[in-house]
Amino acid sequence: MVRNYFPETLSEALKIKRDDPETVPVAGGTDVMVSKKDAGSYLYLAGLKELKQTCVSGDDLVIGAGEAYRELLEEPLIPELLKAAMREVASPAIRNSGTLAGNICNASPAGDTLPPLYCMDAEVELSSMTGDGQVTARKLAISEFITGVRKLNKRPEELVTAVVIPGFKKTNGMKMYYEKVGARRSEAISKLSFAGLCLRDDNSKIISDIRFAFGSVGITTVRIRDEELKFLSAKDGRYSDMAEEITNDLDRVLKPIDDQRSTAEYRKRVSLNILKDFLQKCSEGSL
Repeated sequence: MVRNYFPETLSEALKIKRDDPETVPVAGGTDVMVSKKDAGSYLYLAGLKELKQTCVSGDDLVIGAGEAYRELLEEPLIPELLKAAMREVASPAIRNSGTLAGNICNASPAGDTLPPLYCMDAEVELSSMTGDGQVTARKLAISEFITGVRKLNKRPEELVTAVVIPGFKKTNGMKMYYEKVGARRSEAISKLSFAGLCLRDDNSKIISDIRFAFGSVGITTVRIRDEELKFLSAKDGRYSDMAEEITNDLDRVLKPIDDQRSTAEYRKRVSLNILKDFLQKCSEGSL
């Protein structure tokens, strides 16, 4: 018999997860409903007010793990780059219940929101309850939290309680670029995706910060900071020359696969073309 839990508070949910670590958390349920794996118990979190809060804490933006896409799209604090990706997630019906935290925990290389989150150095807040009833929390960079396809760096007793974007006001001031390629314009799993951020000094041609990440071209989202730093190191603002070198570097790094949605060759070729377009626009100041 399947056991279902309906906690009324986060503390109650964490206690249940501690005592029954194999129970499967359910917020929006959009991934769980189509899963081919049945669990012995489910922990329903949609009613927890503690997970339905988005706020600023110091320099960080804290997004509650129970916030649905629809709610986040209406939230003025959410960075536009992240909203651009959320608008591409499935259908309106899915966006009404699916959550950002769920997209992260699904740990799919094709996750629409993952490239923007990697660009913004997002962190995942994990909470748990000790044996004596104390609630503890830790944060992991999203690149440390997602370790592979459907693989997470998470203890059995932990729940994801928030997604944190450090220094979000800086990324809000950067020029953004988002591209998703699918079989059709909407309601499609991505063949590949790309997110980029660029900060250019208004009084000069110097680019002081650049970030870019690829989806669906590796077992996790691909962001290589050394390549970003290489672009910033271009002498005398000659970014166009450096863009060609970086594109050649990434031609050797990106490792897409063939599957039912696309071929590895197509994914790599289009990803590199999008990268070229992004870097060119950054160089020209035309984002």
